[in-house]
Amino acid sequence: MSNVSEQKLPFWHGVEPYHWMVFLGCWMGGIFDGMDSNLFAVILPNAIQELSHSADKTVISQMGSQVTFLFLIGWTLGGIVFGVLGDKLGRVKAMVLSILLYSLFTGLAGFAQEGWQLAICRFLTGLGIGGELVSISTLLSETWPERSRAFAVGSLLSSYQVGVFISGVITSIIHDWRMAFFVGAVPALLAIFVQTKLHEPDKWHQSKEIKDTLPADDKSHPLKDIFTPEFRGSVTVGAVAFGGLLIGYWASLAWIPTWIQDLVGPGGTGQEKSIATMYHGLAAVCGCLLSGYLADLLGRRSTIMVSYLGAFLVSWWMFSTVKEFSQWIYVFDAMLGFFIGIAQAIMYVYLPELFPTRVRATAIGFCLNAGRLSAAIAALYVGLVVSFFHGYAGACLAFSMSYLVAVLAGIWGRETRGEPLPD
Repeated sequence: MSNVSEQKLPFWHGVEPYHWMVFLGCWMGGIFDGMDSNLFAVILPNAIQELSHSADKTVISQMGSQVTFLFLIGWTLGGIVFGVLGDKLGRVKAMVLSILLYSLFTGLAGFAQEGWQLAICRFLTGLGIGGELVSISTLLSETWPERSRAFAVGSLLSSYQVGVFISGVITSIIHDWRMAFFVGAVPALLAIFVQTKLHEPDKWHQSKEIKDTLPADDKSHPLKDIFTPEFRGSVTVGAVAFGGLLIGYWASLAWIPTWIQDLVGPGGTGQEKSIATMYHGLAAVCGCLLSGYLADLLGRRSTIMVSYLGAFLVSWWMFSTVKEFSQWIYVFDAMLGFFIGIAQAIMYVYLPELFPTRVRATAIGFCLNAGRLSAAIAALYVGLVVSFFHGYAGACLAFSMSYLVAVLAGIWGRETRGEPLPD
């Protein structure tokens, strides 16, 4: 069949029922990743106020920053550790382990009686969330048919943003922070049934068979392999590009709810930050769904540059011009979510294409999490950061500069459009 005729075929041509089962299992896991990771950002003030037995904003900010720091550290370690496990044990095994971890400790967080208990639960929740995001993107990339892989993987990331939207719905309906955590644990367990029906990709089995035939002296650790000259350039590009997204996105997702709350003041309904979160999540879903199409139309590098530049421009517009609460905040936050959705999804399309099967999960895990340490440090010193930049708006604006660094990484990266997934 000619390339022209093939291009006219619908994207689902050649997609079998099992492929849809893989997509559904990964998509469900991604929803609960987004939901459980964002719940705490919305219910932070209420949870910390109760556990600290104080209404003092300084106390709440300090304890909240410590808990968030540990959550982000857990997420970072989880992405790297489960990436290595995915290459060694298999993508499905790593996915099931990670989802069990974050669902269990999301629920247990609702029983916390002290701040340190909440911090431990959030650390272990982060460990699982970071691990599953690596697993689902690797598994789907290696399973889905080549001709529509970019669309499928880009669409997969809409699941995380659906989870962000659902977290806004949950917190707008359930005002008890403990109950919100309990609800956050229940649906994640439902994904286990689907994910245990999946099997390891053929690519992984073939890679493992080759590894098993090698002499012991020739077997190296995948975490060591990704820093060899063969992969060092791609790892650097991936880590810098996604690190730029992490820093800017974390700041907006973590601080926008508090910024909105400060703008609203005592005269609001209390629902404004939840509504903004829902708009952000819905628009990001649209961005994710569009990312695969843009990746094939414009190329991976151009899509990266356009999306990150868009995220920066919207951030600059919103945080430099908005001085009081109005309905326009919802519009701005939705626009930001749209570009972030594209930026996030395109990286999950792009990264698997840079690395062969034997190190793919490890490399993706490192690239997705290397920049998270900067966000974790910022979370630990959130009070000083916000004070230095004269408020949440100034801090968010400053952190959005990281999107421009990611644009530079897009310029530097290797174009992979039209290339098969490396074996």
